[in-house]
Amino acid sequence: MTSYVGAVMFADKSKLYLIYDGAMDVALRPLFLTEKAAQDWANAGMPALNRTDTDTADEAVTVFPDAAEADKGSGFGDHFASRASRKSMWLTGSRSFMEMVYQNGATACREF
Repeated sequence: MTSYVGAVMFADKSKLYLIYDGAMDVALRPLFLTEKAAQDWANAGMPALNRTDTDTADEAVTVFPDAAEADKGSGFGDHFASRASRKSMWLTGSRSFMEMVYQNGATACREF
């Protein structure tokens, strides 16, 4: 699997990190405090992290499949809207651009 560290950015510009599966073109749901923690989880074979305490107070985020794009702050590059829970450290919304479009309708492409 081709995977790399991506990021979710909250409205206050804080970030959490995730693993983005480049072969399937989807973000994996677990979130991590650092890029290293995300990479360590991937290097360990991505052991199951089944959340039973998913916080319902999730927030709007922007997902950057490549964490370096989030650091640029330019808005260029691949990114899409989703939702995430800081408390549960879990991506709760769309895991890819296409999933976002399917969930929000075709107008999401023009609005984002």
